[in-house]
Amino acid sequence: MKKVLALTVLSQLVIGASYANSASPFDELSKEMEGYDSKAQTLPESAETRSEFEQFKAAHLGEYEQFVEQHLAEYDAFRDELIKHWGEAKVASRNEYVSYSEDNLSRLEIDFKNNELTLSIRHDGEGAPSDSDIKREFERFRQSENAVLQSFLNGEPAEISEASQDAYNIDRNLKVNAIIDAKAKIKQQTIEQKQLLDKKADEKLALAQSDASEVVEKLNADKAKLEQLEVKRIQNLAQSVRQIAGQNDEKVTKVTIKLPQGSLAKKRASHYTEHISKQSERFAIDSSLVLAVMHTESHFNPLAKSHIPAYGLMQVVPTSAGVDVNRFLFKIDAPMSAPYLFVVNNNIEAGTAYLHLLNDRYLRNIKNPVSRKYCMIAAYNTGAGNVARVFNSDGSRNINRASKVINSMSPERVLEALQSGLPYDETKHYLKKVLKTEKLYI
Repeated sequence: MKKVLALTVLSQLVIGASYANSASPFDELSKEMEGYDSKAQTLPESAETRSEFEQFKAAHLGEYEQFVEQHLAEYDAFRDELIKHWGEAKVASRNEYVSYSEDNLSRLEIDFKNNELTLSIRHDGEGAPSDSDIKREFERFRQSENAVLQSFLNGEPAEISEASQDAYNIDRNLKVNAIIDAKAKIKQQTIEQKQLLDKKADEKLALAQSDASEVVEKLNADKAKLEQLEVKRIQNLAQSVRQIAGQNDEKVTKVTIKLPQGSLAKKRASHYTEHISKQSERFAIDSSLVLAVMHTESHFNPLAKSHIPAYGLMQVVPTSAGVDVNRFLFKIDAPMSAPYLFVVNNNIEAGTAYLHLLNDRYLRNIKNPVSRKYCMIAAYNTGAGNVARVFNSDGSRNINRASKVINSMSPERVLEALQSGLPYDETKHYLKKVLKTEKLYI
């Protein structure tokens, strides 16, 4: 079986409009793309400007920025192939493990958040897979994906004979919805990549020798590059519409096994508590908080991978937190590797160490431990600079200056300010989720 781990999606976005009754589904899609054609006209056109821009890239875009563009280009190409053949782009995410067969005719989805296991089989529109076909495909995946299935099931039975069954046509309307969804994901991915740039800037600002104005100038320039990349990706998507949105005349049969709700997350967590306790004591971080972060980040999916990419149980970013932790623990000035972070104990060590760095280095001037904890949780998701912006009236990313404001406030006021003032909705929700989830592990 062929594992599909290298490419990821963000959380699913619901597209409310239906195109089933539209005379031409491409008409609505063209309207969706229209704004990006006009936006593209504002990009630099002169040879001189292009030359300056190339010089800028050579001077300012390092290996990481080049990796991001290559990574997202590969993601887009793979997404288009999935839409073309399946009518939708199902790929791995923080909470879902997704694998396709070598012949690309079957797919396994393991949803750690919703406790669902789904086998999908693509077939001719006139036929349907027999019970023996379904059992055979499930057994193939059971063998090839044994480790992650064991982690997911945690002793619960998975009987294909007791699963629910559904089917859908791979038609143009389905594909158009998937393409519009792809556009929304591109925009969301840009936001997520900007958050990562924020974190990387905060790491530089924490160094005494860093020039704050230069760091912020580079941050803004790199964000502008991401916005231009977003335009390019959506233009490429628009150009590939007719190629990937043709009629398939095929169907997909889906077989879903639903596991019991409620207690599975804590059962999965129990496999990691011994090592979490060890690292929590080592780095003076409450084990309940580590578990809450792990639960929120991956729902205990040991092979979790986001599009950024971030890896493993605690969703450690190799080029951000990974670099920080490598310097702190091993005196190595380099990113952590994906294989290293997919080792459970390494991931727990790295994630807990990063919480320690936030608490004891970046946020050390916040005196109240409860206020500092709230800021630490938010910073794990979005960086200390975005936390600082909530409290600095001029929008400065200087966390030491923000600490003086924070120290004048009660923890309740600090939490309220964070939940209303953080620049990204996702981070506001993240803070609430972690605090709520921590109660499960106290």
